[in-house]
Amino acid sequence: MKARALATLSVLALTAAFATQPALSQTGAGTTMSYDLSTRQFDVSSAGEYVGDLHLTITPDGIVSGRFINSDAQVTPVVGGLTGKKIWLEIGGFGRLGHNHFTGTFADGKLEATAPAGGLHVWNLEGKPITH
Repeated sequence: MKARALATLSVLALTAAFATQPALSQTGAGTTMSYDLSTRQFDVSSAGEYVGDLHLTITPDGIVSGRFINSDAQVTPVVGGLTGKKIWLEIGGFGRLGHNHFTGTFADGKLEATAPAGGLHVWNLEGKPITH
């Protein structure tokens, strides 16, 4: 009986704690949004760039998931979060691009973010909506 009462109190405390948390994102009126972006990743101190398509799904609570498909049709998982216009994305495993943690802004379907790449190098990520 005592264990049941403690479990009930724990559930009530957690419910109250989550109820007082502010909303993480403003992605719409409670709807999950999907975006298809044409992207390029580059480092201004190095030659070349990686281009591809970024497909994102953003839930009303700001959870970002998706995939990046590069020009060689290699698919890389993407996870992240969105708070207002601020976004963070984890892109990649351990392929050519490695694993990058991007932070930046995402508004009106346009993405601008950066990720440290070691030393003075910084990856830039730019994305704009794909027009079908």
